[in-house]
Amino acid sequence: MKHILKLLAEPFMQLAVWTVIYSVRAYFFIVFRPKVTFTDPSVQSYKFKEPRIIIANHCSPCDPIMLLSLIFKNRNIVVAKDWFEMKCFHWILTRVHVIPCDRYNLDTEWALIAKKNLEAGKSVIIFPEGKCREDGLMNEFKSGFAFLARSTGVPVVCVGHDGTYKRGHRTALVFGGEEKIERVKGIPSSQHLAERSEYFRQKVWKLKQQAQGRNVNEILPPPEETPEEVTVENAAKNAEVSK
Repeated sequence: MKHILKLLAEPFMQLAVWTVIYSVRAYFFIVFRPKVTFTDPSVQSYKFKEPRIIIANHCSPCDPIMLLSLIFKNRNIVVAKDWFEMKCFHWILTRVHVIPCDRYNLDTEWALIAKKNLEAGKSVIIFPEGKCREDGLMNEFKSGFAFLARSTGVPVVCVGHDGTYKRGHRTALVFGGEEKIERVKGIPSSQHLAERSEYFRQKVWKLKQQAQGRNVNEILPPPEETPEEVTVENAAKNAEVSK
């Protein structure tokens, strides 16, 4: 009986999900009025006809919603598994195109799912930092996107945005050109993937600086020299270490 009730309720749940999706998308376009700039002839639209791996900096929880609002069709997005499993979000995330990823442990399943989606012609949106950073700098890029791009041959498209979502302010996004990561035989070394990840981290940094109207020639320190973001959690950890 419960199974039958679930089957009957599912169409209504899907209707509720799509009502939420379209309402949120309309809200983001009306309130934040995204201002999109393209910097390379290879990318002149965010409506991708062919699959792409789209990477961006992560400043706010609103970032995924903004990119999903722009890149609306034929795409998936990689989300943190801990968010995916929260009861308040799980009901909707299980019914939309998301790929959960365990950001705290070794997880390869998400890459296999992402690869299948790319092969099916869908783009994949990834935030390689793995978490938001609000102090103006950028965290180290996890190399999963580089491994995925290298193994599939799908081009990477970098996006930098200002991360500002306020009434009266147009959220700025700058799209870079598409670029492939060389596809060679064998398993790529961790050093090679780390180098490619840092290369794209610097590219996204410049696009972010452009979106914020800052000096694009400013160099982002490498991950080992980038100071840890000052948060309540990190401050507590540092206090414990100093005791």
